[in-house]
Amino acid sequence: MKFGRPRGTKDFLPDEMRVRQYIIRKIKDTFELHGFEEMDTPAIELWEVLSAKGGEEVERQIYKFQDKGGRWIGLRFDLTVPLARVVASNPNLVKPFKRYCISKVWRYEEPQSGRLREFLQADIDIVGSARMEADMECISTAVDALKSLELEGFEVRINNRKILEGMMESLAIPPEVSMRVFRTLDKIEKIGEENVSKELEKIGLNTEVICEILSFIHNQGSEALDHAEGKFGSSKLIKEGVEELRRMIELSEPYDLEGLLKVDFSLVRGLDYYTGPVFEIKVKDAQIGSVAGGGRYDSLIEKFGGGPTPATGISLGIERLYEVLNQRIRKVLSPSETVIFIANTSAEVLPDAIRLRERLIKQGIVAETDLMGRKLGRQLEYANSKKIPYVLIVGPEELQTGVFKLRDMANKKEFSVKFEDVPFTILGKHTTK
Repeated sequence: MKFGRPRGTKDFLPDEMRVRQYIIRKIKDTFELHGFEEMDTPAIELWEVLSAKGGEEVERQIYKFQDKGGRWIGLRFDLTVPLARVVASNPNLVKPFKRYCISKVWRYEEPQSGRLREFLQADIDIVGSARMEADMECISTAVDALKSLELEGFEVRINNRKILEGMMESLAIPPEVSMRVFRTLDKIEKIGEENVSKELEKIGLNTEVICEILSFIHNQGSEALDHAEGKFGSSKLIKEGVEELRRMIELSEPYDLEGLLKVDFSLVRGLDYYTGPVFEIKVKDAQIGSVAGGGRYDSLIEKFGGGPTPATGISLGIERLYEVLNQRIRKVLSPSETVIFIANTSAEVLPDAIRLRERLIKQGIVAETDLMGRKLGRQLEYANSKKIPYVLIVGPEELQTGVFKLRDMANKKEFSVKFEDVPFTILGKHTTK
């Protein structure tokens, strides 16, 4: 019987994990550089928490089950809803509360390139500030994280749910129908405008209204804001949304984001909890969609019993970044974490080889020795197959004289070195032990 893994999940072997951990380390360092502090929440949440404000589409995607006590629980589908629960339960948190979380989430949807059913997200959020500076700080931090990975050719698309809600209000579309419209519009890049139009018909919109909506979301760039004000100038929501986006564009200069922000009315974001600016970062030449996305959710914390608390955040998709950056990062990473293999010429000197390995490990040098009882030739083959850069050969003569053969596996060269000089020879640092 062949045992597989659940659809939409993936095993990551060490060479893949090296790339993933490199990406995570770069992102984590950037988050902390911008003053965000790490926290985490359980992978499972009570069903009433998960279903509070994600929307119908999200509810269909949640892995939901009963525990042995009969309670309905589910796997978290994002890292924002659990954060809102935590903030509501801890009203004395110092504001602004700036947190990051890099952890797994689960969604039951059709797997595709860069999107699995189990995947890693890297989130930052700022809780407590209603100012656009908070939104821009999240965007700026995400952009710096991508730059730290030397990712180029991306743009930041921005929109505001208030503008979209104001348009719906002006078209006499009720709020409960508007949410369904938003979830449909969010699929436009995935299923195309024609299929979106058909789905809007099923919702109950007539052809004239559908054309009005699709025409409106085609507007992009700074002139889109003038168009929104000119067409729906009497809408208070649209005025607020336009002002917020203009403020974000103004702030792009001090945040060193000039030329990166692009107003795009087709950007919706499918989650129901967004209340203001929404944003996505997309790599222009990659056929993989956005690598980061988020927005403002000023009402979500109240849903969990907290007081009125503004909040905003953005999430970077590790799986998509891995797809985009995998090959390039592999070229710069060492093929093996192990720096040196301590080979033995016979079973009699194996304990000495182990002792030497332990001395190197205590100096912070990643070292291995033989665990298979192999002959010297096979040990060298193992080191070569793992691309371990150096091999130190330990035999009776070497132990007696204190001078060992150090083999540079890449350059096929061999040196005679004293053991205390090994760290300097392979890493350029002196040993103190």
